[in-house]
Amino acid sequence: MLVISNRNLNPEFAKSGFGNENAFGEQFNSKGPNEIRLANAYKENGKWRLELVQEPKTLRTNNLPSKTQFKAVLDQCKKDKKNCLFFVHGYNKPFAETIEQGWLLQERYKIEVVVFSWPSNTGGVPIKEYKAVKRVAQASTGALDNAFEKLASYLSVPFNKEALLECDVSLNLMTYSMGNFLFQNYVQGTTYDGETRMFTNVVLCQADCDNEGHRKWVEDIQAGKRIYITINENDKILGWSDANFQKDRLGRTVRSLNATNAIYVDFTEGDNVGKTHQLWGEDTNDTVRKFFDCVLNGRRGEGVDGLDYDSRVNAFRFLRAGNAGNGFAMPGFSDLR
Repeated sequence: MLVISNRNLNPEFAKSGFGNENAFGEQFNSKGPNEIRLANAYKENGKWRLELVQEPKTLRTNNLPSKTQFKAVLDQCKKDKKNCLFFVHGYNKPFAETIEQGWLLQERYKIEVVVFSWPSNTGGVPIKEYKAVKRVAQASTGALDNAFEKLASYLSVPFNKEALLECDVSLNLMTYSMGNFLFQNYVQGTTYDGETRMFTNVVLCQADCDNEGHRKWVEDIQAGKRIYITINENDKILGWSDANFQKDRLGRTVRSLNATNAIYVDFTEGDNVGKTHQLWGEDTNDTVRKFFDCVLNGRRGEGVDGLDYDSRVNAFRFLRAGNAGNGFAMPGFSDLR
């Protein structure tokens, strides 16, 4: 699993090039928040092994570490006939937990995962830490742009996006929880130039962003095919944000779902969903799992069994008794997306 991070390197890891789940720390890279380093992560017999991608003394167009690593990932995708997910994690995650999340996604959905790991675990009193981490997220937009810009530029001959699609390989993006706040600031910034067009699906999962005004920046997102926004009105993690900052979270309300380029999916009424925040990782019900299996593999997710379109809120939701055939569904909606 490829890891891209703007975190600081453990001194021993930086020196030897080999480490474990503590290879990266909880601060920015010593060269600044825009500096990224790459590593390959392996989990063998329950233990992590990380290998730092070394940077040549003289950089040339044919030996750039990011280029060789991205090519290796995409070649592996083509060989194994797997799709690739670029994953941006959320708030209060030590490095070890970020790679565990990436590994879970990789194993659960049979995909190749590239993890973007940023220092979201600053420590301290929760409310103060939350505000501090938001500042870290804002400062990490340059690093995310750096990664996206490199990947987008490398998607040209000989391993361009069209060639990948011909091999039934898709690139997809999922930003999770506060990772969406980082992504929002990236999209709203001056460096964004539509690099996300390389992703077939862009999934804003349980977004810890303000619902108010989200239409403006979401409509600026460019995706290869589709943009999804997931919702759970009872999300316990986003509920904490709601309570402390008195603003509806995008991933926790069905109010004002009005971005014209987004497909909203409300999982609130699903069996065993309850207060779940990590919808993609918890065992709730088949519909939720099938949805994520579809969207993380570049397919449509709104058409999975159990979901139907509710025009009252502009979202796909769980079917309820008595709704079928009563105008609850909007025929042909998915064809418009």
